[in-house]
Amino acid sequence: MNIFQKLILQMVKKADSPSVDLALLPLLRHRLVQNSGDILELAQHPVWQARWVAARNAANLLPQDDACSLLCNLAQDIKRNVREGASHGLAMLIEKHPAIINFYEKIIADREAAKALQKAVLHSAIVLWRRDQEQLIVALSLLRAAASRPVAEPYRTIGSKVVGIELKKDFPEAAERLKNEWISSGNANLRYHAVRIDGKTDSTDSTDHATDTAILEGWKTTEEIPVSTNLISQVIGQGRAVEIIRLAAKQSRFVLMIGDSGTGKSMLASAMAQMLSGRSLEDILVLPNPAQPINPLISHMQAGKGPKYIEKIREAHRQSCTYISYIWWVIFVGLGIAGLAMSYAQKSVIYFVGTFALFLFLLWVRRRLVPAGKIKEPKLLTVHSPVGPAPFIDATGFHAGALLGDVRHDPFQSGGKEAPPHQLVEAGAIHLAHGGILFIDEVSTLSIESQQQLLTAIQEKQLPITGRSPGSSGSMVRTEPVPCDFVLVLAGNMDDVKKMHPALRSRIRGYGYEIVTSNCMADSDENRNHLVRFVTQEIVKDGKIPHFTRDAVDAVIRQAMRRSGKPKHLTLHLRELGGLVRAAGDIAIESRENLVQTEHVDRALKITKSLEEQLKAKQDKNGHINVFLMDNVS
Repeated sequence: MNIFQKLILQMVKKADSPSVDLALLPLLRHRLVQNSGDILELAQHPVWQARWVAARNAANLLPQDDACSLLCNLAQDIKRNVREGASHGLAMLIEKHPAIINFYEKIIADREAAKALQKAVLHSAIVLWRRDQEQLIVALSLLRAAASRPVAEPYRTIGSKVVGIELKKDFPEAAERLKNEWISSGNANLRYHAVRIDGKTDSTDSTDHATDTAILEGWKTTEEIPVSTNLISQVIGQGRAVEIIRLAAKQSRFVLMIGDSGTGKSMLASAMAQMLSGRSLEDILVLPNPAQPINPLISHMQAGKGPKYIEKIREAHRQSCTYISYIWWVIFVGLGIAGLAMSYAQKSVIYFVGTFALFLFLLWVRRRLVPAGKIKEPKLLTVHSPVGPAPFIDATGFHAGALLGDVRHDPFQSGGKEAPPHQLVEAGAIHLAHGGILFIDEVSTLSIESQQQLLTAIQEKQLPITGRSPGSSGSMVRTEPVPCDFVLVLAGNMDDVKKMHPALRSRIRGYGYEIVTSNCMADSDENRNHLVRFVTQEIVKDGKIPHFTRDAVDAVIRQAMRRSGKPKHLTLHLRELGGLVRAAGDIAIESRENLVQTEHVDRALKITKSLEEQLKAKQDKNGHINVFLMDNVS
């Protein structure tokens, strides 16, 4: 890369916003790229604008294989603009080499491929048909390859967003034809996505319910069953709880859930965080207080701006230090030259010695005036993405400091080595959950004092952070009130409720909902379909076990009937049932089978027995249980 090209990159790098960068780059792109060597060098450049240029020019200047390999790497870049540039490059590569579409379809079908790469390939379909309408048929082949696969995140994006919005907006007639084609196809996933061509997305759970019957007809393996990325759609058998959670999320209400372990309480809380909308997220910073160092100040700003603000302060400090160092070194060099000249002119070493003494004195003054490394920059307590989801903080089992915030102990408390008090402040779970969900299971594990502080936090929506260890150097530090506007979701059983602070329980009842989760559901075709979805969800979440045959799923459902403890009912203790699914998958892998069969489920039943069941099996012929084993278990 020549000097002129480096100057162009430096000019673009110093632009104030990405929009300015992208406006300049198309005008300067032909100046940056002269040959294939420039492409390869730009692709490795630390400035993201250089990598963007490489992505947009790779298809034109590199051989097919080299361009494809380079674009696949750039499609996984950390910068979104570079990934979008790679999508444009992949589309241009299809135009030059149509046969490469087969390689793209393999990427989409590969379960091990990076999601960023799959999304870039899928996005290239939109770029392709917008660049040339005649390429619509080629683009649709990519869409079909994506929608035919089990519904994971990138495929759901194609099914709802790309097909449902972009295609219908650009080519409404083609979208309608594609919809009819997919509805009449024999592929359950295509029928699933056909509904979303009308623009319906995962937020509409009725769509999932409406397609349940159609999708679960004639399936042979769980690979054919779509899995929703919407967590609330993955909750099984808790219809009333789901209805209340939807309402609570919409109105930002508190929730107390009571029920057996493994019935979906934590998933309901996570789903509530996913559904929160209309709550603006903030970055919270703690700043030094020159007047009262042990009372740090608190500032908050729009999400995503906190790191930029701190980096701006650091950059200003670096520039200030650079300017000061430059001035001092000019003085030092000037004094040295003057001392040597005077000594040479006067033929006396006294001038040189005096200059050296003055040099040492000025060096001491510089160290006093500009202490090395002393920069009182703010500290980020919480940081969020401006487009990210609402935070979900699981504070189960947290002690007071982790829940409410704390101030770290500083072993160097004097002698110029001590840390500024504001740098020792640590946010608690209530502050990290600001704008989102704070979930606490087994609420009785919280002390009464912590429950009182928690009640204050939800009433005032802010709580100062103070040192909570009496012997710590941070025990005297107390910040300004820190924002903590969160939605509290508690879970446990009736024994936990009895140990709750009465005022906290009253607050939840007055400003929220109480839910009792079910531990079983009626044995019906609809609920059996829910269990089929549950098995598929567990397989997708685990990511390491093969799919189940229909007979294997039926074996799991029979276990759900047996474990319910009621006739004509299915258990909702799904955590234990999930353990059976994973164990059967592990056995199938050990047997080198591509699908989990009924015999694998039967073998899994023998190795997933509870401790109580195993001890019962060791009962001797006289009906006595080994007391030593029972003592060890207890």
